[in-house]
Amino acid sequence: MITLRSISLSSVLFFTVLPSYTAAAPDTHIHVVVSLVDNASQGIVPVSAKIGNGDDPRSNLYWGALYGVKTFLSKADGWHKLGCENAISDTILERCRFAWKDKLTVTADAYRGSRIDQAMLDFMRQAATPPAAAAREMVVFIGHDGLMDEQNLPIVQHFPKHAEHDKQAVVLACMSDMFFAKHLHAAGSKPVVTTHSFMAPEAYVLEAVARGFANGANEEELRSSAGLAYAKYQHISAKAGKSVFGAKKFKADL
Repeated sequence: MITLRSISLSSVLFFTVLPSYTAAAPDTHIHVVVSLVDNASQGIVPVSAKIGNGDDPRSNLYWGALYGVKTFLSKADGWHKLGCENAISDTILERCRFAWKDKLTVTADAYRGSRIDQAMLDFMRQAATPPAAAAREMVVFIGHDGLMDEQNLPIVQHFPKHAEHDKQAVVLACMSDMFFAKHLHAAGSKPVVTTHSFMAPEAYVLEAVARGFANGANEEELRSSAGLAYAKYQHISAKAGKSVFGAKKFKADL
């Protein structure tokens, strides 16, 4: 028999189980530029053909593989995939949106591997764009460090410059502090997590940094979170993991 009490209880249960991502704060956002790994066009140690095809995001190492951005964030605790779109352009092969609890939204773009130059330029343009009023924004690059490849160096001439602002930037790529930090400073953004060694730019680091950003972590805490996540999944010591994202500071004479 249905009673007033049972109706009230059902209402409570209904509102209790509603997932928190439905109220994800739109003013805390991360945009992730993922340059798909590509054996054919990037200066990398080749990976297997299945995960190294920069034209196919479905199984690409940095997107559809186990620790790729799309796969990992779709399954990580507290995360929800809001939706994906294919063929955004000839360069952006897929775009996915995610939410973490009610604190953060993430937009991730999978760039064709052979267009890593455009991926880096778009990342730098976003880094140079101040966040919207009352918003907290971060921009992340994931992939091969294309500035290590001579054929990509002309793109640096098009990197934008801007007065200092509050947008934070993260570059998960090999030796990114050496190659990106000075350009990010010139763009006005704050490079809070960069790397000081060769590394695997996989999504568990992004996930840890994103949670820290959502919770208001400072720069040191963000680097620590990145290092601990890297240590966990790479099966190395915490000290070794943290050293990848060392606390070195940018110097104007780099």
